[in-house]
Amino acid sequence: MKQIALALYDPDECSFSDIVSHSGIANSIQMLLATFLSEPNEAVPAFLYGPSGSGKTLILKALQGFLTSQNMKHLGKCIFLPVTNNSHDSPNLESIVDMNHEQLVKYGAVLIDDVDKLSGIDAKHLWNLWNKLLTTGAHLVCSSSVGPDRIFSDDPHLRSRMISGLSVELLPPDDAARILILDRMATKRGIRLTHDVISYLLSRKSRNLKRLEEILKILDMVSMEERRRVTLRLVKQIEGEGII
Repeated sequence: MKQIALALYDPDECSFSDIVSHSGIANSIQMLLATFLSEPNEAVPAFLYGPSGSGKTLILKALQGFLTSQNMKHLGKCIFLPVTNNSHDSPNLESIVDMNHEQLVKYGAVLIDDVDKLSGIDAKHLWNLWNKLLTTGAHLVCSSSVGPDRIFSDDPHLRSRMISGLSVELLPPDDAARILILDRMATKRGIRLTHDVISYLLSRKSRNLKRLEEILKILDMVSMEERRRVTLRLVKQIEGEGII
């Protein structure tokens, strides 16, 4: 009888200690921490950009965890807004814009992932949100696959706002950092990966960290269901079955 796989941790929970601070992202982390720890705490918009797998989402989630920690609660609430390819799937942006001043002033930071996917009415919501946050003193942190000067070409006012804040480029990790990151992701799931498994996943499956995280999730579920350790034999078995 197979063991039912249960989630033992929340994948959305993240902290800066979960991140391997390699050279491609170290500056972005330092910039964000300096911005929120500065005295007086002035709300300066921040913009992170880089290709898929460079760590944008992970850093925003870690920042959310940092800002909601006990030591930072004096800054107010923090909300993280992911944006899908279909901008109409991001209603939270509109709901925040619709808040009155008394409601919005309770927020100290709004974090928006993949802001370059916003268009049409949602881009207008972003413009309105930005203007409202200027009156409340809240921080706005956005991420994008491209730099702030390459988005919202049909809205120069919004693009100029994006360019006006602090911006930093994120670069994908090198091979040595990828090994550490993959091991860190596995450890968070309670998985022990041997060197041969790590080498196989990186050389034969994917170098993209988001894809590797998906593979780890599958390996975790299969190993629990079959009550087996994650070994190279197990990896090749489920690969042969077309699962990964």
